Amino acid sequence: MIGHLFKKGRPSVRVRKWTGTRGSALAANNGQSLLGDYWGGYVFVHVDDGRTAHVLRDPSGLLPCYVRRGRDRVVLAGDITDLASPGPRQVNFHEIARILASGDARGRITCIVDVEELIAGECLTVEKEELRVEQWWTPWDHVAPRHLDIEEAAAQLRETIADCVGAWASCFSSILLGLSGGLDSSIVAAAATPRAGRLTALTLVSPGFTGDERPYARAAANSLGINLRDAGFDLADIDVGRAVTPQHPWPISPIFKQAVAAIHRTMELELAVDAHFSGNGGDGIFCSIRSVVPLLDRFLSEGPRLPLAATIRDMTTLTGADVLTVLRRSWARYRRSGGLHEPRFNGYGLAVDLLPKISARGFTHPWLAAPVDALPGKSVHVAFLMRAQKSIELYPRRRAPPHIAPLQSQPIIELCLSIPTWNWIADGSDRAVARKAFRDLLPKPIIDRTQKGGPGEFHLSIYRLQREHLHALLREGVLAASGIIDTSILDEPEDPSWRGNAREQRILALAAAESWARRWSFA
Repeated sequence: MIGHLFKKGRPSVRVRKWTGTRGSALAANNGQSLLGDYWGGYVFVHVDDGRTAHVLRDPSGLLPCYVRRGRDRVVLAGDITDLASPGPRQVNFHEIARILASGDARGRITCIVDVEELIAGECLTVEKEELRVEQWWTPWDHVAPRHLDIEEAAAQLRETIADCVGAWASCFSSILLGLSGGLDSSIVAAAATPRAGRLTALTLVSPGFTGDERPYARAAANSLGINLRDAGFDLADIDVGRAVTPQHPWPISPIFKQAVAAIHRTMELELAVDAHFSGNGGDGIFCSIRSVVPLLDRFLSEGPRLPLAATIRDMTTLTGADVLTVLRRSWARYRRSGGLHEPRFNGYGLAVDLLPKISARGFTHPWLAAPVDALPGKSVHVAFLMRAQKSIELYPRRRAPPHIAPLQSQPIIELCLSIPTWNWIADGSDRAVARKAFRDLLPKPIIDRTQKGGPGEFHLSIYRLQREHLHALLREGVLAASGIIDTSILDEPEDPSWRGNAREQRILALAAAESWARRWSFA
């Protein structure tokens, strides 16, 4: 057993060693009982008497597991650098194009040749000459509603979050929590505080009105009695030619994360940090939907009954659209795909011949294959969960504290999947069940907050300061040479209005991918 394991209960208890017949019971079914009786962030390996190896990655995805198949062996690692070294023909450029084209394009294949990811909830079996991968856990097994009203669902969610986040907090002596003052990170702070040894909150400050969230972070920290630190981004920490997270097998980390890493390194030394906590994934786990699919879900589940009017009202409040517009868009969505989630592709800045090939292949992640009876909103909810699991690892564990995103714990995910999507938009608020669950524990400005700031202005300042370097990087880079990007995006006239931001952000994303690809292309 590699990683952290907890026995389900109230409270959940960390398992540090097997006692009695517990280990024998797990061996008897190759670890399948872990999925019902335990949770955590782990990889379970069992070699049976017939020398068949079974490797199970837990449903949270909190511990990475990458696989490289060789001629006579299979090697697994939690760090991509243990499986491959930079050099010629190491980069899968077609997969880079897919990742750049869509957030839904990521599947089992990585951007390193011959290296795959064992997806959360999957079991890899190695038996003589045969390798097979099976889904032992899938989110679709947990979407059936538990028939709780919203008050009951909120109470269960609060208890489950308190248990899971508290269990994680008890594992570390000094936690640095990223606290933006948004709902998700504030919920993590509230749940972690009672069982944390020492918890320090950190809010990051970037230029612009939306980049300074200290008032919200301060309100949350003061209400919970936790120490709050703040730190500003520094452009001096940015090197656009350096790969942001070369330990990730996909080039998906934005360039501004270099400034975050510099702040974290300083804090780790000062505070003797042994774990980073965050509210990452909260939007997806708490089903932060702003489309018409909750209305479709309720209609398809209950028919044209009176409660449907309440969901229509919630949709108009949430989106600002009138009733006729909501109904028209609901019908249009249902006619297009039965309302189910469809991957979206963005070919901006990519070679023109790539997008038809990429979109024709569609998605490859098994979670996106919805069952025939799937509700539209749940197909979106599952897609959110899939996206939340990418790049959980902030830094290589051998030289930095681990990053824990405790909201992605299996019991929390399974409970949230069972809550109907229309309950998540009750009273016209997104993440309504989570707001209700912590309404008496967090300040009203946090609970009622609907808009979120971020480092967008700082990210754009990187482009404006290093425009020439970024353009040269892409014109002379390996992505252009491999036919992945269309450098004509660099020749488009600058647009000083807010509309120009999309082009600048796209160039920054392409440059981050370019730096990653260069890092892995040259020994």
